[in-house]
Amino acid sequence: MKTKKHETIISLKGSKSISNRALILAYLAKLQTGKNSKLKNLSDCEDTVVMQRALKNFNTKKVDVKDCGTAFRFLTALKFATGNKVKITGSKRLLSRPIKPLTKALKNLGKKIKIPGNISSQFISALLIVSPLAKTPTTIQITGEIFSKPYIKITLHLMKKFGIKVSHDKELRNFKISPNQKFKPCNLAIEGDASSASYWHEYAALFNKKIVIKNIPKNSIQGDAIFPKLKPIGEIDMNETPDLVPAFAVLSAFANGTTKITNIAHLRTKESDRISSLEKELKKIGVRVKTGKDFIEIHGNPKAVKKNVVINSRNDHRIAMAFGVLNLKIDNPKAVKKSYPAFWSDLKKLQNG
Repeated sequence: MKTKKHETIISLKGSKSISNRALILAYLAKLQTGKNSKLKNLSDCEDTVVMQRALKNFNTKKVDVKDCGTAFRFLTALKFATGNKVKITGSKRLLSRPIKPLTKALKNLGKKIKIPGNISSQFISALLIVSPLAKTPTTIQITGEIFSKPYIKITLHLMKKFGIKVSHDKELRNFKISPNQKFKPCNLAIEGDASSASYWHEYAALFNKKIVIKNIPKNSIQGDAIFPKLKPIGEIDMNETPDLVPAFAVLSAFANGTTKITNIAHLRTKESDRISSLEKELKKIGVRVKTGKDFIEIHGNPKAVKKNVVINSRNDHRIAMAFGVLNLKIDNPKAVKKSYPAFWSDLKKLQNG
């Protein structure tokens, strides 16, 4: 749909992060009250379909959550909290991603829990979601640096919508959750996926296009809605918005000068080792790159970028989309289904606009 000249509207399906949290909270509300929640604009991505299917079959012997990290961590927590005997499995890559700190912490549900904040914020969100089911108070203390803090804020925001009270400090380092709380059904309109929007901000900057993202509010609860405010040159700490890194890294390849994206060690345990994936594929298109344990440094030079290459996505949706914006050939274009099934059709709409 076109509006003004050179302006294209993109309407995004609901946020994957919000959808998957809302689904498990709605499941708990139905479990306790027998009443359904109304969730509008749910994501249609593979991860959300997997979460819906897993919750529907949660009382069976086995559920396969494919490559969905939120389903793996959140349902593991639900299994512990409810005493369910279901076996949770997934892809080879998923089963290699961290889970032990969460399972160890879950053994202390209803007591005092200490858990590191620098591995996955999903551990913290999972503990928060199931702690109200405990029969005694749960206190959670986060040790070390807290990665991806905005995702914890999304969890807290949604828990409040479903009637759950959580006491916490401003820094989100200490939480206290009262026991035996009841989840209440909720009518929720889910805002568009800000992580998906990052590829269109990337596209707009690269091709000087006016793109309007229709359904992400200015007061969005998603940390990733910050993308348009980021500057393309210099050193940027993107610890709180890791899902934006691939799009921003590729964009940086076209900005003359050096961009250093720091404090992103947790990208090494995503669907692929994203620091390594970005390094290899950026080098493939002719860009000078330096990486370390927790950073990637990109020496932008638009004149050096090659177009006749095939990008190895490593079955990572965010790598596929970040480079897909450049109209490069992607080895596995279907990888985008994990979070954004309409990506290629929306890209075509922009290219024809």
